[in-house]
Amino acid sequence: MKKFIFIIMTLLVLTAAFTAISADELYSFELSEAAHTEDRTDNCYIDLSIPQIKGLADKSVEEALNAYFMSWREKIVEEYENDIEMMQAEYSDEDMPHFGHEYRWEKVAESDDYFVFKTWLYYAAGSSMTVNEYWTLDKHSGNLLTLSDVADKVRLEEIRSMIKTAMDKENETKQVFWTDEDIYYTAFSFIEEFQHWYINEKGNLVITFDKYEIAPGAYGESRFEITGDKAVLMKDDKYSFEVYTADTIEANENNWYMNIKIPAVSGMADLGEQEKMNQHFIEKADEIQKEYETAVATAEKSTTEGDGPHFGYEYFHVLLADTQDYLSFKTVAFFAAGSSMTSNEFWTLDKNTGEPVKWEDVVSQDKMQEIHDQILAEMTAANEAGEGLYYTDKESFDFAFINVPAYHHWYLNGDGNLVICFDKYEIAVGAQGTPEFVIKL
Repeated sequence: MKKFIFIIMTLLVLTAAFTAISADELYSFELSEAAHTEDRTDNCYIDLSIPQIKGLADKSVEEALNAYFMSWREKIVEEYENDIEMMQAEYSDEDMPHFGHEYRWEKVAESDDYFVFKTWLYYAAGSSMTVNEYWTLDKHSGNLLTLSDVADKVRLEEIRSMIKTAMDKENETKQVFWTDEDIYYTAFSFIEEFQHWYINEKGNLVITFDKYEIAPGAYGESRFEITGDKAVLMKDDKYSFEVYTADTIEANENNWYMNIKIPAVSGMADLGEQEKMNQHFIEKADEIQKEYETAVATAEKSTTEGDGPHFGYEYFHVLLADTQDYLSFKTVAFFAAGSSMTSNEFWTLDKNTGEPVKWEDVVSQDKMQEIHDQILAEMTAANEAGEGLYYTDKESFDFAFINVPAYHHWYLNGDGNLVICFDKYEIAVGAQGTPEFVIKL
């Protein structure tokens, strides 16, 4: 990927030509969507919004830049299809882990002199990874700027030292950044090649580092504004969360196994609430471990060695969405013994408040019946079309529906829409898996 980006950027530099324009006249740029690719299944999704930019002075540069954006569509679709093929070979349909691929764009800043936008690739599978690229257009020349247009090599050496000083200062109060020279110098060496810089509305150079480049994932992207002779860490107003595996408990003997990966959350505003959530995950893991140990003890008493039943217990988390405003994930408790049982809990964290999103924040009481009727109508239609095996009798569905907020059976997806979820066997036969319904309010 890095080699591919380098070739494209080299092409842009080599083909760039400065076009004369009246000193009083400025170029105007237009950023819009060129193509949209989307596909969603129960366990995986791809959602690609491909941008195009118009208004550059040199149309060959404009075409090369737009072709570069479009090339990501083919590349990501191919990777997505390969991932599905690999997952299908390893997992059954009902056990396939969740993962997703996204490509997005947005305008970052606009001043009298510059127009700046960014593109980013996002991948989620348990944890997430975001790769950003920034693009700065000069309104006076109509050209895409390169870093050498803004700062020569000597100046870049000074900037590298400035940022290192800013990182060291930040670490004095709380250990945030990895300041090992090999890690930092490697990350800084990619600044120009991977478009990790831009000019902000004040006309200052901003240097950026992707998630995991110079700090743990919980700190997200790091950006440093170069102001005079110093670098200033630009802290986002929004919270940055990380969901990770805090501990692993495994057992694999005879005909049974246990694989528990205890989730943990960091980055919340209320550390007491964060501890409460993490303690909940620990208690769930303890419950599953005790169930496993009881099942093993029973099996060992009632069977001879190597002749016992096959069964397994699992507990893990899956990242569902990581947007500008929300991070959503679920925890999965899975049991298999001949047939299988899956029980999920879903969580949505608000990046604006640093708190978990509450059911009552999303759904008002007067909307409950509307949501109830929408889901029931979708289930009935699926049954009538021969595509569903849902329990649509009033008693069964009403009981399952009333438990949705109590058992965390909902979340906000990548589009900010409410999704209502049900465990296996709750509202349908086991072959229906764990049904989810996107709510239209």
